[in-house]
Amino acid sequence: MLQPKAQLAHQRGLRDVLTEPGAINATGAPAASEDSGEILHRDSGSVAAESEIRDTLSSHTHSTDNTTCRPHLNVAFLKVHKCGSSLVSHLVLRFAHEHGLLAALPRKRDASIIGSLGKIGDRAYLHPPSGKRLNIFAHHAMYNRDRFHQIMNPDTRYITILREPLKRLQSAFLYFNLGKRFSGLKEKTRRGTALFTTYLTNPAYWDPKYKVPLSPKHREHYCFRNCMARDLGLKESDYENSTAVQEFVEGIENDFSTVMILEHLPASLVLLKRRMCWTLYNILYTMGVHTRTQTYKRDVPITKEMEHAFYEHNIADVMLYRRFNELFHQQISQEGDDFFGEVKHFIHVNHAVSHYCKSNKRDKQGKMTVKPSRWNEAFSVGQELCGVYGKKRMFFDKLLRRAYSRK
Repeated sequence: MLQPKAQLAHQRGLRDVLTEPGAINATGAPAASEDSGEILHRDSGSVAAESEIRDTLSSHTHSTDNTTCRPHLNVAFLKVHKCGSSLVSHLVLRFAHEHGLLAALPRKRDASIIGSLGKIGDRAYLHPPSGKRLNIFAHHAMYNRDRFHQIMNPDTRYITILREPLKRLQSAFLYFNLGKRFSGLKEKTRRGTALFTTYLTNPAYWDPKYKVPLSPKHREHYCFRNCMARDLGLKESDYENSTAVQEFVEGIENDFSTVMILEHLPASLVLLKRRMCWTLYNILYTMGVHTRTQTYKRDVPITKEMEHAFYEHNIADVMLYRRFNELFHQQISQEGDDFFGEVKHFIHVNHAVSHYCKSNKRDKQGKMTVKPSRWNEAFSVGQELCGVYGKKRMFFDKLLRRAYSRK
């Protein structure tokens, strides 16, 4: 537990960050803001080649706050459905491309999942050249500790991202159109009300009425109960076993070095940067094709009784989220007085870079240079970054397959 004064300072810092322009709001979208002239300038001349600056930022070692560390190159990001995981996955895949790393890729081109329902067979992924193991994992796959430790480098660090459980299900219900898979749900829903609302009146009643998809791919993607815990390896037979759930949560805490929280995405990425000894350049992201704006066209009144019924029925996800949300706040409270300053700085830089890369006047403006700060060296932004910014997974899959022929 934080001491009262430290807790107050921590809450104030987090509140300030959440009200910053460009911070992630409840829908997962950034608030609008103006470019910050104090942190960047655009130069149509040749200040420095973008690739040279990027190489400097990605060098073998770099210094942060008078400490020297080596960027960590072996990372397994476990995607959790509807938790902003595509955004982070594309960031990690871009990191793999920029560093020439071997990323896990499905053997079948354009497949979104490696393996099936927690099993990763030898034929499910491209095998690295003889004697090598994978550096990066960032595709959908249910976490199987033993299997991941077989295929990844020994010093791999495991990371993931979680989301408030009820908000996660609401997003999944809309995106995957889950309501149509529950027999009788539409008929029991009054006109003008979302199917999700009817489901929440009694989740335990509706779950047995779910029509299981025939496709293994759809069975993995379509999920409505304890889905975060399921993606991270909890067996369905253990959903009602509080001891097994507690042991599962402790196991994830032991295995994963960083668990991000979608509701605090910028702060999560800065924490990831510090834990991995990455640069500000490495964690830049844009709300692009992987971020889908979802809007309910029907009324979604959620009562306290509905919340209680949902949380009681999804206790594994509740225990998982509460533990790691608590741990996340403990961790950032220990990061020093400058942590929230860096988060604010990152939000400003990230918004400016995203605005620049999306501008149709970029070619005339020339490259954008981000000025140095206590948290980053100077770097420039041009086609090399903007050309891959916000691209889909399939784009990166194609680029990353080349690494297999070079090794």
